[in-house]
This record gives sequence, C-alpha cells and structure tokens, in this order.
Amino acid sequence: MCYNDATLRYLRTLAVVAGAGALAAGASAGSAPDKIPVGTYTGVVVSAYGSVWTTDLVLNRLVRIDPSAARVSGKVSLGRRPYGLAAGAGSIWVASQSTDTLARVSPRTLKVAQRIHVGFQAFAAAFGAGSAWVSIESDGSVARVSPRRNRVVARIRGFDDPNGLVYAYRALWVSDLAGGRVVRVDPRTNRVTARIRVPKADWITPGDGALWVSSESNRVYRLDPGTRKVTGSVPVGANPLACAWVGGDLWVPNIDSNTISVVDPAQLAVIRTIPAGTAPLGVLSTKDGIFASMSEDGAVWRFATG
Repeated sequence: MCYNDATLRYLRTLAVVAGAGALAAGASAGSAPDKIPVGTYTGVVVSAYGSVWTTDLVLNRLVRIDPSAARVSGKVSLGRRPYGLAAGAGSIWVASQSTDTLARVSPRTLKVAQRIHVGFQAFAAAFGAGSAWVSIESDGSVARVSPRRNRVVARIRGFDDPNGLVYAYRALWVSDLAGGRVVRVDPRTNRVTARIRVPKADWITPGDGALWVSSESNRVYRLDPGTRKVTGSVPVGANPLACAWVGGDLWVPNIDSNTISVVDPAQLAVIRTIPAGTAPLGVLSTKDGIFASMSEDGAVWRFATG
C-alpha cells in the first residue's frame, strides 16, 4: 500500500457526531461509535465463528473481538506484521508480511495449529474452493494452501505486485497493483484466465453482482465478473481499501483521508462521507453493528445500527 495525496470530491457530507465521527444511514442517530482498543497498529477486519477478527502489525498478534460486547475477547502472538486474514475449514488464517508463514489458528482456543511456509512478504489472504490463498509480494505469486495437507499445493505466478484477493463468482480474483490489472484464476486448473485493466488495483470486494476494486488512483471500479469488463467507477477519498456492504450501500474506508465514503451502487456516486479515525483500513457489517479498523489509532470502531 502507498500513502498518497488526492483532492477529495464529495457529493454530500454527513454531520460529525460528538467530534468523534458520524453515522451513515442505518446507524443510530446521535450515538457516537464504540472504540475498541486493539493495540498499536490495527489491520483489516473479518467476521467469522461468532467473532470479529483483526491484527496488530506492531505488537504482532491476532486479536479476537466480541462483537456484541464491543470488547477484545482474546489475543495470540504470531509472526511479524500479521496482516492478511481469512476464515475457512474451521480456522482463522493469518499471513505475516515480514515472515514467510501463514498461521492456522483455532478460533476457539486461539492456539496456532500450523505454521505453513508460503513465501516472504505474504500480504492478503482469502478462502474459497476448499483452499486458503495468499498473495506473495516478494516473488509476484499467489500460493494455494490445502487445509487437509497444511502445505502449499500450487503457486500461480506472473504478477508484478499481487495485493488484495478474493474468491467469488467461482473464481479467484487477484489485484495486481503495479501491473494495473485484476487477474482471474480458475481454481479448477490454477491457471490465469483473464487480465482486466484496472489502474492501481488494490483490494477487491464482491457484491451486487459485481467486483468492486479499490484503487490507489482514489477511485472504486465496478467490474463485471461475467463479461470481465469494467462497467463504471466512482471517485472516493484518498487511498481506499477494504470495503463492505451496509444496507445496500458500499462503505469505502479511505486511508489517507481519514474518512469513509458511502457509495450508492446504482448511482455510482458517493452519497455521504463519514469522518473517521486515523487511517481506516477496513469495514465490516454484522448484526451487532458496523466495525471499522482505524489502523494508526490502534482501535476498531463499532457503529451501532437500528
């Protein structure tokens, strides 16, 4: 990820709530978000096995959050700069940027069951087609890990700078940041079947029949997985990353703007902007609220819904 400057374009602005931020449509009016201290530098967030999960990239640990109580319910030390997170096969999978390992962690006991060598500078992780997938920046590859064998069983090469990846619409999709493209991989053959031009592609969020690609060009691109063509884009804040769907809208965290852009997918327009904490990385929607990681604050915020 790069931290760059950009001029922000807002179509509508949401009022600030109690100097701590603001709530978008669907959030409880007048209530400030709960702030859950995680540590020093918070990573992205995922929801699985009844908990919300994130990492601390400085204190080197996986953090489990009780979403209903809005508090940390467990921590485990692992790797160095743990960042990529995925859930599947009864486990939490954690990729560490400064080691060559993918840790397999029990969500109940928080014990590390396996440490699997995948390659140095592991970045993002995803789960799908019965496998864990990890983007490896050091050699421009994606590693496929078998949960049954607990080892790499395939490696897809040919990326300039593989970043975010997701399994959706019967394929693995990988953003190639330096290559300026999104790459489709067929999980049946482990072969690349399409390369779609997307400038500075960084993170991929599926939904509403499309793939929504966060770009360091300060836009989110809509990609049709069937035709494999870009069908539109919307300007958001500076350096958007891990988005989430909230009540039919796409919430986009903007790292360098300290904001969350709420995008109407039908209009392809930002309909409100939420002031956030410092360097928001990811957003997540659950029945217990909307969670957003504020990386440089070392915290996760929970916006109430109702």
